[in-house]
Amino acid sequence: MDRNKKVILTIFGYLISLSLLVIVFKDTNFERVFEYLKKIDPFLVLLALLLNIIFVWIRGVYQKNNLYITTPNIRTGTSIVSIGVSLFYNAILPSRLGDVVRAVFISLKDNIKKKRLLPYILVEKIIDFLFVIFFFFLIVIIESEDEILSYLFVTLAVIIISIITFILYVKFNKRVISFVQSTIPAKFNKLFSDINHEAINGMSCFKTKNQIAKSLVLLISGWVIILSIFYILSYPFIDQLNLPNYSAIYFLFFSAVALSLPSAPSGIGTVHYGLYLAVQILMGGDIPNSQSDLVAALIISLHLLLVMLDVIVGGVILFVYRKKNNIRLQLVRMVTRSKKI
Repeated sequence: MDRNKKVILTIFGYLISLSLLVIVFKDTNFERVFEYLKKIDPFLVLLALLLNIIFVWIRGVYQKNNLYITTPNIRTGTSIVSIGVSLFYNAILPSRLGDVVRAVFISLKDNIKKKRLLPYILVEKIIDFLFVIFFFFLIVIIESEDEILSYLFVTLAVIIISIITFILYVKFNKRVISFVQSTIPAKFNKLFSDINHEAINGMSCFKTKNQIAKSLVLLISGWVIILSIFYILSYPFIDQLNLPNYSAIYFLFFSAVALSLPSAPSGIGTVHYGLYLAVQILMGGDIPNSQSDLVAALIISLHLLLVMLDVIVGGVILFVYRKKNNIRLQLVRMVTRSKKI
């Protein structure tokens, strides 16, 4: 992507963020919001911070486990630090560039080609999103009326079949390749082979039963911790607004969707609007004027605290690592200058 297109996309993201912030907070009394924010329990924030540290460790081990088959030289410490670095830069850079920084970091420290890492990160994001959707629909099914259950089960079935197909594609990849190459024109064989090679690198964690089992345990554990963080940080507001106990799942889902949209760093605006829609749905489609400022406080505090947790945990990991190794890791500059990504 050339420089002009990057500038245009960045400006577009900031405009979206600004527009959505105006929509969400146009009638907000910020003095009242500030009074609500002053009542946030520091103990809950510290508990969420501890869980975020555990999450970084779990995701680091998860990443190491998934990459081990194709990149056995990746170290657990490097993997864990890369997750912290990624969280930090995702919080301060637009377009989720922290994930690219993660690939660059691992490449520099453990001498692994970025071409092996970027496909994996893409697949990791797809799996994460499928997991969030699965989690969301599971709760909706529990709470839904019987007449729409059939549609939700169909959706769940499609997701599950997609995951199974995903795994089988990796497990029997050579047979799939032979079959496809025998049915398509010969001139496309090399193109298909190259695309498959990059994709299979990203999905290598599904080649053995042990890898699959360990990945699933770590994946589920990581998302349970993230859900717990959402619940802990939003619980005081959930209680005051009389929202259902499962509200945190809606907040997590809508935040994840919002982060995939163009925006300013940290999903400013898009995440706020996503949380606003989640509260609307949970309240039956309408937010009473008497509770609008409390809802605004929920949205602001949840987004702000989530970003702060990532900046604090990721920033401390990056600072300690840089000091321990006596080097300056100018990762952002490396990302923007790298011609191999």
